[in-house]
Amino acid sequence: MDDILKNDKGWRFQLGLLRGASPVIDLIGSVVLFGIFWVYLRSSLALPPPLNDIDIGAGGFPRLLALATLVAIVAMAISAIYRLLDRVPVSWVSVRRPVSVALTIGLLILQSVYFEQLGALPCVLLFGLLTMLACGERRVLHLIGVPIALAAFIYVVFVLALHVNLP
Repeated sequence: MDDILKNDKGWRFQLGLLRGASPVIDLIGSVVLFGIFWVYLRSSLALPPPLNDIDIGAGGFPRLLALATLVAIVAMAISAIYRLLDRVPVSWVSVRRPVSVALTIGLLILQSVYFEQLGALPCVLLFGLLTMLACGERRVLHLIGVPIALAAFIYVVFVLALHVNLP
């Protein structure tokens, strides 16, 4: 453990480190995730209903996923509030390279936005490479090989084995 973290027991914001109380960070994350999955649930409710009683329809799985995730998020928020109110000292969490983490989150959001415009395989190749760069990978063979292997795996499984038409 670094000397900085051994002696520092409080909040810390700097370019290479974000340090804070675990329940507070959990609560902030819960609020953000709740908002995201609330929008996801509302979008899934707009999808068509099933054609017959035994099918879940186009919106069934996304709706189920959204509801289960919202329940888990609420449970995490309740746990965070309980830990904040508890008399036991809170644990502290350190996130190394928070700028890289934020950049990676942004890239994943951009990937979801451009997925249909670029197509599945080009999008996986491009954003796989960019995500690896944002996470600090600098080995050329990994930067080339991993996105190609991931795109090949997706092609084999979805196009060849399952006969899914990718965008």
